[in-house]
Parts: sequence; C-alpha cells; structure tokens
Amino acid sequence: MKGVESVLAAFEQGLDTRNLEQSPIKAELVGYGEISAIFAIDGIDGWVFKRMPLFNSREQAEAYLGNFYEYCDLLTEAGLDLPGHDCYIIPNGRLFVLYIGQERFPASALCHRRIHAQASDETLEMLDRIIHALNGVQAFNRRRMPEREVAVDGQLSNWVWQESEGGHRLSYVDTSTPLFRCSGAETLDPELVLKSAPGPLRALIRLFFLDDVMNRYYRPRDVYIDLVANLYKEQRPDLIPGFLERANLHLPAEEEAITRRAVDRYYREDKFIWQFFLAARRIDRWVKQKLLGRPYDFILPGPIRR
Repeated sequence: MKGVESVLAAFEQGLDTRNLEQSPIKAELVGYGEISAIFAIDGIDGWVFKRMPLFNSREQAEAYLGNFYEYCDLLTEAGLDLPGHDCYIIPNGRLFVLYIGQERFPASALCHRRIHAQASDETLEMLDRIIHALNGVQAFNRRRMPEREVAVDGQLSNWVWQESEGGHRLSYVDTSTPLFRCSGAETLDPELVLKSAPGPLRALIRLFFLDDVMNRYYRPRDVYIDLVANLYKEQRPDLIPGFLERANLHLPAEEEAITRRAVDRYYREDKFIWQFFLAARRIDRWVKQKLLGRPYDFILPGPIRR
C-alpha cells in the first residue's frame, strides 16, 4: 500500500510502550496476541496492524515473513477465508519490528462478540461453520502430510462472522504466528515465542510449557477442547453443553469423546499457563523500566477477565 511504510516507520519511531497516548501518530490499541499488540493507526484506513518486535536482524524478520506468507497460502488451500494482508519490516535501533497488516473488520463481527449479541440458532450455525472449517484443515493435513501440516487456534476470537450476499462470511484472522510443519519439522523457531519471556524463566517455560503450547493446535481433539473451554473466558459457560455436543459429533472416529470434566481440567491448566506467562512478563517489564532504566519492547494487556 502506497505510503504505509513511511507512516509505520514514523509511528514506530515515536512509539512509547509505557505511554501509548504520547505517541505523535495517534493509534487505537484494539487487541493483543501472545507476542503482539494490534493497532489501528491514524492515516491508514480500513486496516489493523499486528506489531511484533521480535527480530535481531532483517534476515530473521524476512525468514519469519516468508513463513507467514506460506502459512497463509496453506490455510487458503485448506479452505479458510483469510482477510487481505500486507507486511512491513521496520527498523528500530537494535531491533527489526514486523508489522502484519490485515483488513479491518467491525469489532462486533468477531465471533467472541457475536455470542453476546445474536440468537442461539445463529450462534449454533456459526459454530457449525467453524467446525466445518476446522475439519477442512484436518482433511488438508491428511492429504499433505508429511510434506506439510498446518495448525490453527480455533478460539472464537480468531474468527469473524458477518453478513454477506447469500448468507454469512466466516473469516479466520489469527495468521500472524505461522504454525506449520515441513516433513514433520516445526518451522516456527520457539525461541521467538520465548523472547518475550523474562530471561531467567525461559528455561522453565521451555521445559514445562512450550511443547504443550506449540503442539496442541495440531491435535483435533485439543483444538475442539480449546474452542469449548474458551467459553469460560468469554463469560458464556451456558453455551458449553451445546458446543460440546457438536464438537463430539465431528471428532475423528478414533478420538475419545470430550467430556465436561476434560474441558474444565484443560481450562484450569491453560489459565494457569497464560496467567503465569503474563505475570512473569509484567515483572520483567518493571525490572527493566524501573530498576535498570532500559526499554521494554513489548506492549502488555491490562487485567484480563477469565
């Protein structure tokens, strides 16, 4: 997009991660990922940008970007509808920051918002479409393995559901972390995920949590459990029985049926992992900024209701 790179470079140069409102170029912080912050930036209409300050060199950022584009191609081949996207590598002193731009959707169209605003029959229709899309990904993996295998995070916040001509358009938006395997080998460098964690805790996270977080989205049963368990975080546990029933209908025949007990246990463990990770990052931010007077490159969310 013409002129976007210069706007992003100016935004990055003036960005104060401690006081976002002080940035010369105004932006709305619209969301967070595990290793990113999502902005709508003044002067770039119709787009949001995921800011990922992970890279020590341009070559490292370009390698990640190559994986991102391949991941998007693979997801499209698997039948998912993706938003328009465009990407920019912006230098910032010792770092190279990747901005992944996506077509912007109304916040009300995100599926985790839709479940609070639409009738139950439309919510179940939306769920059926999500499950159909997830099944399409698994069918793709069966065709392409071991050459290629893709993973997706099926949580409601990663889908957009909006009216279109002839029905509804379902789009998948969580593409910024390219999770796929080539000939059985993971392409995402796990050290990039760990880079946002405090140095002293990286060995602990690597030992006890990383393997589970990296692999769960390849396993169909875990993807469905994650989708259902996320209803606790979205404050709609009343929907769990209906979601659970539909998820079990579509599990591969060899998989054990998902129980409410399994969903509850998974959610407790997942909640602990991410609360631990976020608490450690907040301590790391405080140490770097308050005690050491050093910059902290990541933008962290405030309190999260779970």
